[in-house]
Amino acid sequence: MTLFVGISLLFACNNSADNANRNHRLFTSARAAQDYQTAITALSIMANEDSAQYPWAIDSLAFYHFFYLNIPGLVKNPTTALHYCDKGLASNPDNEFLSELKGKLLLSQGKDSMAMEIFTNLWKKNKDYTYLWEITFINLATGKFADCDSAIKMVLGQPDAATKKVRFTHPEVVLQESVDARAAFLFFDALLKNNQGNFIGAAETLGKCLEYAPGFYLAKKGIYEMQQNASGKGAPQ
Repeated sequence: MTLFVGISLLFACNNSADNANRNHRLFTSARAAQDYQTAITALSIMANEDSAQYPWAIDSLAFYHFFYLNIPGLVKNPTTALHYCDKGLASNPDNEFLSELKGKLLLSQGKDSMAMEIFTNLWKKNKDYTYLWEITFINLATGKFADCDSAIKMVLGQPDAATKKVRFTHPEVVLQESVDARAAFLFFDALLKNNQGNFIGAAETLGKCLEYAPGFYLAKKGIYEMQQNASGKGAPQ
């Protein structure tokens, strides 16, 4: 009887390992094919059945729901991505990846104060300019223009501004990029000038952004929108 139980347990363990490997292969194959819905299904099974073997599955689920599941014309629902952020942070509160992602998701819900707390803590912890950029964005959005201007001057005055990067995720166009910190914070300067009615200065500053970071999505989008407004066409409806 004991031998039979031992063999049964061994068989069950082998089946479990086979299933985990099968799901991981499915995830890898779906990711390579950019079939993100199938990848998410595989990740969900991996996270629920073998979270110890694949501890990164929760992080990936949070990110995939945030970044890849985007239906054009519809507002993205952040609930599922937030669920996985909270689940991952419950087991590892120091997970900076999930903290950053949660801050972005809270911003998308208009919860500026909660997002500000997350990004402020991350900035104090490791001085990553990505977090200061998010803080500055919140200050700009809430009308704290003096704080925004101070951050711009501080970063542009730092000797490492030419070598440090700011990370961006743009789910609406499924784009990730890492941008020269000078370009990232000059973008805020362009927004401030535009807000003051200095449209020529704003356009020149956006051009400077593209000198530092030729592919900078926000700067390219800003120039396009200014050109559309100048021609009287405005933004497409």
